[in-house]
Amino acid sequence: TVPPHLPTRPLGRPFVWSFRCTHNNKKHPASANTMPALTSEEILVVAKAVQASRADSGDCPKCLVGLVEQWGGTVPPPRPKTGGTVPPPKPKATPPAHSEPTVPTDETDPEVVPPETDAPVAMGPDVAPELSEAEEDQLSELKQKATQELSSGNFANAVELFTKILLKAPSPLVYAKRAETFVKQKRNTAAIRDCDAAIAMNPDSAKAFKTRGVAHRFLGNWEAAAMDLAKGLSIDFDTDTCAVQKVVNERYQAIRAGKLKKDAMRRDAEKQERERRVADAARQRDAAAAGPGMGGMGGMGGMGGMGGMGGMGGMGGMGDMGGMPGSGAPNIPPEMLSKIMSDPSLMAAMTNPKVMAALQECMTNPAAFAKYSDDPEIMALVTKLGGLMGVIGGAGGNPFDRGQGPSASGFEDVTDDVQSASVEDVD
Repeated sequence: TVPPHLPTRPLGRPFVWSFRCTHNNKKHPASANTMPALTSEEILVVAKAVQASRADSGDCPKCLVGLVEQWGGTVPPPRPKTGGTVPPPKPKATPPAHSEPTVPTDETDPEVVPPETDAPVAMGPDVAPELSEAEEDQLSELKQKATQELSSGNFANAVELFTKILLKAPSPLVYAKRAETFVKQKRNTAAIRDCDAAIAMNPDSAKAFKTRGVAHRFLGNWEAAAMDLAKGLSIDFDTDTCAVQKVVNERYQAIRAGKLKKDAMRRDAEKQERERRVADAARQRDAAAAGPGMGGMGGMGGMGGMGGMGGMGGMGGMGDMGGMPGSGAPNIPPEMLSKIMSDPSLMAAMTNPKVMAALQECMTNPAAFAKYSDDPEIMALVTKLGGLMGVIGGAGGNPFDRGQGPSASGFEDVTDDVQSASVEDVD
């Protein structure tokens, strides 16, 4: 502000400063200096200096700074210098490529209100009674008054007048008008009830459909609102209801998309859970199927039939192994049993279901040894057992080389009690 005691004169262009000045309103002696006459070019130069000073106080001439300080004003600090280079503009933040839209809810819409708890308003009779001319004239006056009260914003009086009309002569239009008044009062449940009555009387009542759609919109019933508004606008279009429909459709589509996404995620989760259960059941079946074969070994006691091997190339039948360890076989020395049990490869071969089945077959039918002469697993087990017994390559050699069954020699060199044994004797 310029002190009042200083003379002022028009400069052709207003001198505006971007800060506030104060003055103590003290009287100052008249200055001998007067404002010189400035040409238009000089005024333009001063205006440019002022404009530059607004952008950066560091460019303000000292004479102007002194003038401001003399008048009690303050000059803001100059902007920091950046070496004469203009800093590059900050890049605009770009939204993520696959950002999910925020699904609006009823809580984010301040116009959504809970349903009212008022008692239902009286409805008109199902069948309109016959009226005299005087009564019809009276109803016409009531309709005019009700419409005036609605236009004036006196909604309570309008509802009372519309109710009087409905009790004497119910009609779809009067129901729709009272419903419109209820919407103004935020009594949306009552408005929907009146619109239902109007549509029951006239299924093509556009006003009833549009008013009910607006009532559903304020209750947050977006799907019902979208349906009613679309039906009403298809019968009678108006711009105000179309604006409401735009808001309703945006909400309805967003909420519907969110529900569809949640349903898809739920179905995926259920599918993954079903697949997990199927996989667990398959693993349990596999474990149950493999369990009896492995557990039947029982410390090698489940072999049970090794006593009928009856020779195995001069082995002499391996005596009555009858379950190997723990079986109490009288004809096998303890050191021989210890050698069998301490050999990991021999124990692994005997845990093979295929090998055990072949040995079982050979124990019941010694002639079956011939068909396993080309099986490396069976031959490996026979060779291992023959090496432990000291008979492979000894008495009679390996019987598989000649395509015959086990030899007649048994444990002559191992035990003293058993003499020469034949296949018949072993059987």
